[in-house]
Amino acid sequence: MQTFSALGGGKLRRMRRMFAADGRAVFVAIDHAAYMGEGPPLGEPMNQIAAGKPDAVLATWHLARAYSDTFASAGLVLRVDGGSSELGDMPQSDVNDIMHLPEQALRIGADCLVVLAFPGAPDEDLSLKRLARLTSECEQLGLPVMAEMIPGGWGRAVPWTTQNVARAARIGAELGADVIKTVCPGPTEEFAEVVAACPVPVVALGGPKAESEDEVVALAKGVVEAGGAGVAFGRNVWGSAQPEKLVARLRDAVHGS
Repeated sequence: MQTFSALGGGKLRRMRRMFAADGRAVFVAIDHAAYMGEGPPLGEPMNQIAAGKPDAVLATWHLARAYSDTFASAGLVLRVDGGSSELGDMPQSDVNDIMHLPEQALRIGADCLVVLAFPGAPDEDLSLKRLARLTSECEQLGLPVMAEMIPGGWGRAVPWTTQNVARAARIGAELGADVIKTVCPGPTEEFAEVVAACPVPVVALGGPKAESEDEVVALAKGVVEAGGAGVAFGRNVWGSAQPEKLVARLRDAVHGS
């Protein structure tokens, strides 16, 4: 029996706004300033990033509205969690919360929401419950959720082994996430284990600024060859002297020439 679901159709269309026909995507993360207070440069660099034609961007509320025309051709993944900054001492526990509600995100044109979760951290229940509540609500709206799964948190309460990253990815999917963003735990060949463990698309984050852009492109190529659905790179893109050219190179690495 064939069934029809308006919500399911809405989610499918929004996923297609981010992922190309090959099921892969180049995400550019420009959401850092919400907690760093600095990072992605404003103005012309944003135009250069957009000119490289990323499949989607991870953006803050401000960037989503201020650069709506600039990134009109890219999918919009809205960062909705936060509540802490790097201006003072690093919090010793999870103090974050959901800052923008799904209905508000839809009004600003979001195709997807992104939140962090820290399985294995001492207070893992806070971020995991936050993720589950969000996915439950978004499911009723046909709105995809990207879970940024960091095993043990940024303090690495558990090591970032391939097994732990794979388990974290699976947990995110089981709690309802439609896309997983996570670390590449070692050689890109090992990312295949993470992908195999997870029933939804997995993209690799970029992490700190790399020594060379060739290294950044090689990471993207290796992740895709291991079965990953693409990459979500931030400072390696907006920190580039020529972000348009780097995004184009990443597109070639992820989608093929």
